[in-house]
Amino acid sequence: MKPTTAQQVNTLLYYLQTKQTPPFEILFWENLQKIDFDYSANSLQQLSRFFAAMAKRHIQLPQLLANQSGEAFVVALAAYIADYLAKTTGQPIAWYDYDRMSAQLARQNKYPIQSQLPADFYASLTAHIGHKVYCQPLKLLPDLLQGKDVLPQFIAQMTQTVYQQSQVNLLQSPEAVCRGYLAKVKTGKLQDDAIAFSTYLAAVNFDHSRDSLVQIDEALSAIQQAFGFTQADYLDFLQDASHQAFCYLLGFYIGVTSSRLANAPVRWVSFAQMYDSLGEAFAECLEHSFVLLFEDCYRTPMLVVTNRLFGLASSFPTTAAEFADILQRQNAGHLAVYPYQDAVSATADLPAHWTSAMQAAGALVASVLSRLSQGQPILPSVYQAHSSDNKADELTAFNPSNIKLLSPSDTDLDTVTATATDTDTLIDSLYQTLHQNPQLAPIIVGCFDSYTNLPMGRTEGVVIEIWVYESPRLQLQLVLPYQPANDWHSLKIYPLVSHQNGAQTALTSEQITALTTHFYQALLSAPSTQNTAVKTLWQDAYVNQLDSWVLPPKDQRIQQQNTQLVTHFDFALLPILDNQPTVNMAAFDYTSIDWRGFDLAKHILQASHHEQGYLQVYVSDNLIKDELYRQVEATEDLYRYGKVVWGVVIKSDAALTKPISEEERDTPFANHRVSCADILFDASGQARVEDLQAKASQLMDTVGTVNQPSNAAPDVAFYQLHCQDDTSRVFNLAYPASIAATNYRITTSWIWRRHLPNGMLSNSIVPIIIHTTAYQNKAEQGEIMVLPSQLWDKAYYHYWLSLAYEQFGQDYDLLPYIHWQQKYAQDSTDAATQKRLWPKFKPNRASNRAPSRQQSSAIVLSDKLENPMSATAKQQGSMQQATIQQATIQQTTGQKLADVKPTLQPSIESTSQVAQTPKAPPPASLSNELTQQLMNDKLRLQTQLSTKDTAKDKKLLVIAIGGVLVLIIMMILVKLMR
Repeated sequence: MKPTTAQQVNTLLYYLQTKQTPPFEILFWENLQKIDFDYSANSLQQLSRFFAAMAKRHIQLPQLLANQSGEAFVVALAAYIADYLAKTTGQPIAWYDYDRMSAQLARQNKYPIQSQLPADFYASLTAHIGHKVYCQPLKLLPDLLQGKDVLPQFIAQMTQTVYQQSQVNLLQSPEAVCRGYLAKVKTGKLQDDAIAFSTYLAAVNFDHSRDSLVQIDEALSAIQQAFGFTQADYLDFLQDASHQAFCYLLGFYIGVTSSRLANAPVRWVSFAQMYDSLGEAFAECLEHSFVLLFEDCYRTPMLVVTNRLFGLASSFPTTAAEFADILQRQNAGHLAVYPYQDAVSATADLPAHWTSAMQAAGALVASVLSRLSQGQPILPSVYQAHSSDNKADELTAFNPSNIKLLSPSDTDLDTVTATATDTDTLIDSLYQTLHQNPQLAPIIVGCFDSYTNLPMGRTEGVVIEIWVYESPRLQLQLVLPYQPANDWHSLKIYPLVSHQNGAQTALTSEQITALTTHFYQALLSAPSTQNTAVKTLWQDAYVNQLDSWVLPPKDQRIQQQNTQLVTHFDFALLPILDNQPTVNMAAFDYTSIDWRGFDLAKHILQASHHEQGYLQVYVSDNLIKDELYRQVEATEDLYRYGKVVWGVVIKSDAALTKPISEEERDTPFANHRVSCADILFDASGQARVEDLQAKASQLMDTVGTVNQPSNAAPDVAFYQLHCQDDTSRVFNLAYPASIAATNYRITTSWIWRRHLPNGMLSNSIVPIIIHTTAYQNKAEQGEIMVLPSQLWDKAYYHYWLSLAYEQFGQDYDLLPYIHWQQKYAQDSTDAATQKRLWPKFKPNRASNRAPSRQQSSAIVLSDKLENPMSATAKQQGSMQQATIQQATIQQTTGQKLADVKPTLQPSIESTSQVAQTPKAPPPASLSNELTQQLMNDKLRLQTQLSTKDTAKDKKLLVIAIGGVLVLIIMMILVKLMR
């Protein structure tokens, strides 16, 4: 069997590090033994000197690749450089040869139209570092062999890239954000230099123990003493994104570690979810960005960090250890875990019907896991043991034909239609069956896919209901948690857990353990049609502990396989191609996007606060002096009344075709140069993109072939003069009739670069917003603007990025930067900046809330479509209410937040989270009610958008009145003097 790429690369790295003689030849092996391949900065310096010595001897790649020992030498050094980058940034690394890398790109399908990976030497080896960065270290070799000291610059740039790509997107779900931050310390140490004060955290062992919390407290004390923070420094401190990341990282870690120590099921919720329940009583601040939710209260572990540094709340814990102790006293949970044990039989004496019920549950879940292994969704299922299955008062073996997948037709609700029915209704139907038992079945077992809260946070899980109706009766709820495959691991299945306490089940721990043993046995001895698939899935995915970072067996086997040493080097390197053919991407199908059905006003109306910030443009000093300022003034009308059509860029500033500078990307609200483009469009929106492109090319060819404007037709001469003047602007200019008779128009448009996917014109075809009355050919209605790319069709958005990737080797996607800047104070929108942002949106519900960190209120969260129903709710077969309270923060000195009894508040309905069902297609014609709703939406949009600066108007009015009064007084004084 041929060794894998990872095995061969890891074998080379092993011998470089240990300096042991490999079983195959490596060129210059004696010289390589003098280099310390210990992943230190010194090792890179030694490597650079070694390449410089080779350069003096004029050793080039063709000479090295002439034999297999030279190929091993080249691959070994290139692999070490990439592995150094992964080790020093704390990222995992995977190795791909050309064939596997091509297959990987095809599977990812990042872009709709894939460009072919060049089949040359440099693509022979690719390192996948982290989850988003790909590195081809062989490309460094030509420069290194010429004596160029490029290693330090390469490592610095790639390190920055890795850290940028590993930044956590705070707009994800709270659980995903938590996982993203905790992934930075999953090895037990923090290696992300983008996190502030990382040197102070170097001594912390992030092993989720109480000792680790004590170490965090010591690190926070050292930081406070070193910098002497006071409350006056708090707001300035949070202006730095690395400081915010520091608070988030420690806050998530303190919260998860404390809940694990207390064995308390928890979940993370966002500020928006809290605000939806509390309203103005819950202030927006960093400490409230992500809140840890328990069964009957919530906690804010981020406040532990800032309180330790700045002393914000005297009544709140100031140490992580104290916070954990309070949770242990007040929120300790009763979650019971029942792991699978191979070759263990049940010891407790159980009623026969109970044993049969657990066997039925195991077989039912086996059918569910069989669907999961095939990539199919988990549907609510029910199994009923029929009386015909009984023989001599004993149940026969499990009968698969009694399994029923619930569907909308199973519901008894007359008001529910096929389009309105969702999984919640099916789960309600399941619980109605459990309570009513219409067929008088001795046993009913049901299961459905949901979410479950664990000490490590929320995860997906299969909820299992086991009900026995004959004496002794049994009502038992179990959950089989699992985590779908993600960037860090493949599918994981956890042990069975129970959220019910002894009073709810009337069962002893020994009895439940015996029942789960029967469940596991039945699960892994399912009918032959499922047995192989389920056993394989179980062997690949089952882990015996509730831990987010323990690898499933499948991943462990892959790791072990990759570390196996090989006895010979047999890595296929592609040839060096001096003249590589250019591979062009296939054309995009523009007919697949119909902008005529795009409701622009609705998207603007429904935009969130942060989305509104993205939709605004910044008016720089350079733009105020430009005629294109009229486009800014028209932005409100374009958003309110405009429509979207395809446009083709005829000509543009050269800067727009190049990647946006880091300065402009990181400081967008500054006086950068005005970048503009002439765009050709059809106001009716009916023109084919190909025809627009042809007319644009024809125009530029005509303009370019005419030497003097005087020799051209008047309309062509006018446009030629316009092209020769960089300050010239045209609005709603008719396409030269001397070239072609069309209704196409040309307008110069200012390009707000943040509204392009990557800040540059990767393609000449852009969706633009025009006035709905632009067809009237009025110059005053000629302003247009590029449709903000977050509103683009996703397929075209990715195609646009792929064009940049093909040209520059990366796509320069601005979206991660914009999300980070907008929500986390990277773009400081002070009062002066706000005045220059257009259009003016009226403040959203929470824009004027003053920050407050001491709240005295209760919270009621609606978990509709998210929370699995509580045990009580499931026994009653209906959606029940869940109350989540916040302990009152006391002002008394020495009295801690968690020492106060929670305050009871009214509650609201809570339901399970389910997969969304497809929506019904819209009717062919709009009903009167829908038409009226659209009219109302437009009126609401008009009231929400406002370009008037009322404060400025008031100031001008006061100045004018003051001027009149001064003039009157001067006239009176003149008359008196006469």
